[in-house]
Amino acid sequence: MKKAINYIVVISLLALAQSCKLDEVNPSSVTSDKYFVTQSSYEELVNETYRYLRPLLQNTNHMWYGTDMYDRTGVVDDTQLPINDYTTFTGDESLGWWTDNYNLISKANTALTRGAAIKDNIDPKVYATRTGELLALRAYAYFNLVETFGGVPLITSEVTQATYNFTRSSEEEVYKQIVADLNQAIAQLPGDPSDYGRVAQAMAQHLLGKVLLTRSYKSYAQTTDLANAVNNLQGAMNKSTLSTWDALFGDQYSAGGNKEVIFAVRYSATDANNKTGNNLYQQFKFWTDRFPGGALAAPYWRQDASYQPSSYLFNLYAATDYRASERFLQRHIVAAANATGPNGAIKAGDNVIYLPRVAMSASDIAAYEAANKPTYYVVNPDQYHQFFGSNTIYPIIWKFYDPTVVVYTNSGVDPQGHRDTYIFRRAETMMLLAEAYVKQGQGGLATGLINDLRTRAKLSGSDLLTGSATLTDVLDESARELFGESNRWMDLKRTGTLLTRAAQYNAFTAHNHPATIDSKYLLRPIPVTEIVRSPTLTQNPGYPSK
Repeated sequence: MKKAINYIVVISLLALAQSCKLDEVNPSSVTSDKYFVTQSSYEELVNETYRYLRPLLQNTNHMWYGTDMYDRTGVVDDTQLPINDYTTFTGDESLGWWTDNYNLISKANTALTRGAAIKDNIDPKVYATRTGELLALRAYAYFNLVETFGGVPLITSEVTQATYNFTRSSEEEVYKQIVADLNQAIAQLPGDPSDYGRVAQAMAQHLLGKVLLTRSYKSYAQTTDLANAVNNLQGAMNKSTLSTWDALFGDQYSAGGNKEVIFAVRYSATDANNKTGNNLYQQFKFWTDRFPGGALAAPYWRQDASYQPSSYLFNLYAATDYRASERFLQRHIVAAANATGPNGAIKAGDNVIYLPRVAMSASDIAAYEAANKPTYYVVNPDQYHQFFGSNTIYPIIWKFYDPTVVVYTNSGVDPQGHRDTYIFRRAETMMLLAEAYVKQGQGGLATGLINDLRTRAKLSGSDLLTGSATLTDVLDESARELFGESNRWMDLKRTGTLLTRAAQYNAFTAHNHPATIDSKYLLRPIPVTEIVRSPTLTQNPGYPSK
C-alpha cells in the first residue's frame, strides 16, 4: 500500500469521472474496458479512489466554520462569511464540499462497477477486501453529504453518460444505504489493514457507530440504533490502543503509522508523489510574517490564517493540561530570524509576542516587557479579535507542526506538508462512545472514558471528572482533544447543540445573531450550480435556487 497511498498515477486512463459534477461523462469509458480486465489494473482503480480523500480533507471550512471552537481571523464587523456567521447565502458556498464528496463517490462507484465485471479475474479474498474498502469510503462521503444537505441524489453505480435529471433521495433512504454499505464492509474487511492507510474493519466499525449514533437522534431512528452504535464503537476500540500525544503530534511522530490512528490520509515524504502536500500545519497561525522577525524562516513558514481558535477553546484547558502546553499551543511567539523591531534589534529565538493564559494588568505587562526585551506585544485574551497593526494575534495551535516543511511557500503554491491527516483515531471513538453512554443514562461509564484522555494529558486529582458525565462534559472534552481533526459541525448538529453553542461561543455568529438563529441553517444550501445543471434537484428551504 505504500505505493498505493502515495497515489502515483501511472496511466492517464485512471482519470475516470474526473469532474466534480454529477452530470459529466467518463471520457475514457470507451477504451478503458480493454484496460481494466486484470487484478493489477483493478488495484490501480481502487488505489486511485483513495487519492480523492486528500482534497476532501483539505476542504475543512464545512467541518469547522459555524461552530463553537473556530472563529475567523479578523474582527467581528469584518466581511461576512455565511457558513461561519449564518448570514445571507448566495447558493454556491457549499459547492466545493458537494464536489469533493461526490468525486469520492464517483471513484468508488467506478471501481465497484468495474470490479464486479471482472471479479472472475481477481483473487476472491482480494476482491472481497477491496469491495469492503470501497463501500466504506462511499459511505463516508454519503454521511458527509446527508448531514450537510439532508436528502441527496443516491448514486450507487458508475455513471457513464450525461445525466440531467438527478433527484434527491430522502435522508432516511440515504442512511439506509450507508448502514447497508458499512455492514457489508465490516463483514468483508480484515481485522487489521494490509497496509497503514487502507480501510480496515475498525474504520468501518467506527464510522457505523457514528452513523447509528447520529441516526438515533432522528425521527426515523431504529429502536436498535443506539445499542448497535455502542457495539460497533466498542469493536473499533478493541482494535486500537491509546498512544502518547508526542507520538501522535510531537517529536516521536512516525510516518509509519500509530496504533491509535484508525484511519488516516497518507502523504509521501517525496513531494513529487503527493501532487500537493498537506496544508493542515498552516491553518491555525496568524500572519506572523507581518511582524519583524516573523515567519519567513523556520519554524513558522507559511500561514493561511484560516481559523482563529475561539475564546471558548482557550478557556477549556486546565493550566497543567499537556494539550495546552507550549509544545501544542504556543503562547510565546519567537522571532524566526534576525530583524529590527519597534523596540530595537531582534535576534532569532527572541520572544517577541506573549499571549498570557490569564489577563495581565497594565503594570504587569510593563514589567514583563522590561524583563523580556525585545517583546513588543503582550496580547491579553480579550484582545484576540482586535487588530494590532494589520493583524490579529492569538495563540497558535502547534499540534500540526510539520518539521519536514523547510521552505516558505506563497498562496496557491504546494504547501508541501508531509504528515498524515488523521480521519479517525481512538480518542474520537471514546468520545462517541461516551456520548452514547450518556444518551443511555450511563454517565459513569462516560466519565471513565473522559478521564482516560485527561490522564493521558497528564491531569490528575481535582482535574479529573467525578460523578456522571453530561453531554456538555463530552463535547468539552472532545473540543480539547480533537481540535483540527473531527467534524465539529456534524458533532454539534447531531447533539442538537449547534446553533446555541455557535451563538454562545463564536464571536462572528453572536455578532450577527443577537437573538436566535433560524433552524434552516441546520442544513446548508444545495449548490445552485448543480440545480441549474439538473433542474429536478430541489433546494433546501430558505436558500436561493438560481
